[in-house]
Amino acid sequence: MLFAAEAHAQAARFHRDPRAARTSRTRAASLARRCQGARTPALSGLVLGELTARQRQIVTLAADGLSNRQIAERLTLSVRTVGNHLHSAYARLGSGDRAALGRLVNPPGPLPA
Repeated sequence: MLFAAEAHAQAARFHRDPRAARTSRTRAASLARRCQGARTPALSGLVLGELTARQRQIVTLAADGLSNRQIAERLTLSVRTVGNHLHSAYARLGSGDRAALGRLVNPPGPLPA
């Protein structure tokens, strides 16, 4: 299952047809859910690929531990705008938990041998 999820995630990046890319992303996500949270580089990119560029930027900063106010100051946005982007990102990612952003953006690497 994990190999199939990885293959679909990689294929999603190379499709020229947006519908085919969306289908590959959907299949990859569906297969990845069956793998009990297993993460690969392509699957991690798949998660953030669902976001706009600004949402990815804000989610990455939030995952690094910055507050909405700190993000707003760094990007010269209002705090409310940052909150709105995060709210939209949570909806797209299927998570309302700020702590989960770190796991989505920076999945744990392989365990040392």
